[in-house]
Amino acid sequence: MELVIEDAVREIPAASPKDIKKGTILILEDQRGFRRIYRDVLEQDGYEVLEAADGEEGWETILNQKPSLVLLDLGLPVVDGFKVLEKMRRSEQTKDIPVIIFSVLGEPRDVKKALEMGANDYSVKGFYTPRQVLSKIKDLLKLTSHQNNLNSYQLVVDTERKSAGRLEEDLGLQDGLKCPHCNAAMEAEFFPDYARADGHWFAARFVCSGCKKPF
Repeated sequence: MELVIEDAVREIPAASPKDIKKGTILILEDQRGFRRIYRDVLEQDGYEVLEAADGEEGWETILNQKPSLVLLDLGLPVVDGFKVLEKMRRSEQTKDIPVIIFSVLGEPRDVKKALEMGANDYSVKGFYTPRQVLSKIKDLLKLTSHQNNLNSYQLVVDTERKSAGRLEEDLGLQDGLKCPHCNAAMEAEFFPDYARADGHWFAARFVCSGCKKPF
């Protein structure tokens, strides 16, 4: 018996720029309407999008999926956004994932608290369009990728020098050059800033020598 096999092979078209995924963004937000708006904008720009509606679900998604960036609402049910951020920065698996706080809470104390806890940026709902938030995401992912490929240098600050006290005062460090979380000494971390020309420029931050949290 002669078998006739239909040729099912077809040419696969080349992927368009929108088909190439740039990274995975988790939208951790309890309002479905907001999630839908930002999902559409992000997917149109080539990002893969995950969603979670409460802090507990969001934390599990972060642990299991390791997104490239988290858009984090502070006023979440079950587990609030501050707690999720704290969990992220305490875990070795998630401590380096960029976080943009996305919330209606615009009080300066909330902004200050979130940034001190390790958030990378802050966007108050209603003050930024989805496209402006998308621009923040692009810039932050680009910066994070660039910094991950740089050599950094850690220096221990000599607390015996006269200028150390002035440095503590200018930075608002109430406990001296000690980590407020684990009391370990903080180190000054420097990494090249290639965005600036005409010379050798470095960006700097303080990092705890114990728990490795940035300040």
